[in-house]
Amino acid sequence: RRLWRRIDSEFQKLGTRAFRFLTVLEAFIGNLPLTICAVAMATVTLGVVWFKFAEEFLDTCEPVHFHSSQCTFPEFPGCFYCDTKATGYKIAIGFHYGCKVVSGLLAMLVVVKIILATRVVVDEMSSPTTSSPAGLLCMTSVCVFAGRGLIGQIIVTSAAGIHLGLAIWFIYMALAYHIMPEPSWFPNTIGIGLSAVKTWIYYPMPGHLLMAVSLSLNFFFFPISLIRVAVNKKISATVGWMQMGAPAISLYALTIMAQPSFEEEHPDVTNFQRMHRMVYLPCMHVMCALSILGMGASVHSLWVRWADFKHKEFSPAHAAFCFPTLSHANAIQAYRGALRSFSNIPPRTWRMYILDAYWFVILMGGTVATFWICGKFLLKLPEWTSPDLSDEEEPPAPYDTLLSRQDMVTAGDALTQPFVSPAILQANETGALVLTRSPRDGTLRYVRTRRIRALGFEPTMNWSEMQEEREVLLEWVGKHPPRRRHRTLSVPGIDFSYGASLGTGNTGVYGSFSPVQSRRRVMSQGGDNPSFLF
Repeated sequence: RRLWRRIDSEFQKLGTRAFRFLTVLEAFIGNLPLTICAVAMATVTLGVVWFKFAEEFLDTCEPVHFHSSQCTFPEFPGCFYCDTKATGYKIAIGFHYGCKVVSGLLAMLVVVKIILATRVVVDEMSSPTTSSPAGLLCMTSVCVFAGRGLIGQIIVTSAAGIHLGLAIWFIYMALAYHIMPEPSWFPNTIGIGLSAVKTWIYYPMPGHLLMAVSLSLNFFFFPISLIRVAVNKKISATVGWMQMGAPAISLYALTIMAQPSFEEEHPDVTNFQRMHRMVYLPCMHVMCALSILGMGASVHSLWVRWADFKHKEFSPAHAAFCFPTLSHANAIQAYRGALRSFSNIPPRTWRMYILDAYWFVILMGGTVATFWICGKFLLKLPEWTSPDLSDEEEPPAPYDTLLSRQDMVTAGDALTQPFVSPAILQANETGALVLTRSPRDGTLRYVRTRRIRALGFEPTMNWSEMQEEREVLLEWVGKHPPRRRHRTLSVPGIDFSYGASLGTGNTGVYGSFSPVQSRRRVMSQGGDNPSFLF
């Protein structure tokens, strides 16, 4: 009998430890910042750019066209026939696969979050500020799974379709909030160009369609974003750095025009090259110029904001410095490939030397930044996913914020403005929805908190910054009252119902009674069962 009691006690302890581990894991996955998609995207891009670097400079690799059976590994831009037994190639392909595996695992964590904490994701997707990194999940998925047989084809096709739907939804939200283009828009909109490249591998016509969508959005959004970041100091440094991403992705998408859609070992390329010298190469010149302009704008935006930004604490928003830089390096790499294939410029000229040097500097800088920022990002995840909510006054629901009560959420943006976007102020005031469990009885709850480091790619404001920016917005709206709109779109998140399990005490603090009641959480620090403390 004593042995039985001891066995039963050991099983109870094991069950307690297992439950404690599962609750910690649940909170970790459910509260992952969406900007982890930026880390995943940077990682897979890192593998691509260095693999193409190795193919280009290894003596055992020769360029071939994409549909040739000699194409050893189908990865844009261009394709090469390589000696797969060469040591250099083995190292390059090993690094490439390693980056894909890490990136794929990070992307799968986000997919698990969508399944496990659907309400958290829905809340994030109801604001243009917090939903800005979402498109990077689709971009990462197509890069990781392209060329992986039938499963890869299904995933790439599905991700491309979801990305198109996400672009439509994001533009709808932008219209509802009356905001104007800025660099944080690019992953959800122009980023569809990356899906175009991978979709083209399986379905050329849909790939060309998505490419056209990406190019069209780039020529529409990028000039406005360029002006707004240059003249509006209130746009954050992390968002401003993403400026280079739009033309870089569109240039990369344009590379599918350089690959013939027919499958032949020795196609007649005379007419093909003649047409590309007339049309494709000038387009690549324009896109390269825009890409370099975007890089200059990104550097300028960081330079003018550095005095304030250097005092900011490291946050999930810092992931914005990784993937745009590597995407820019990838775009310049693609442009160099176009010059080698279709231009008459000799490879050993001062112009090519300058371009090669520029590309290599960006590649090295992006690689160093990616290793440092992504490494620090992953180390900080346990802290970011388990905020201390014990003594925080719970932020209001989106429809109960001061901006909503004063009808300023849809005040909109201007090309030049002295205030932070109302959509960003709204996101800061309402905070983020997080998944947690009651320390008393282990009940699953969804509560709001402002104790997070970033909202999308925007570092979270402190209370004094919010108050100051709200006063500036009030003053501006007083001098420039918005026009009365008879036909408007409903603002996402303002009237969304999250269910009864949202809020303190599992009763739903955002009901009709909540505005007159205190929102201070009652978080018991004790409890009979220690398994619920994590």
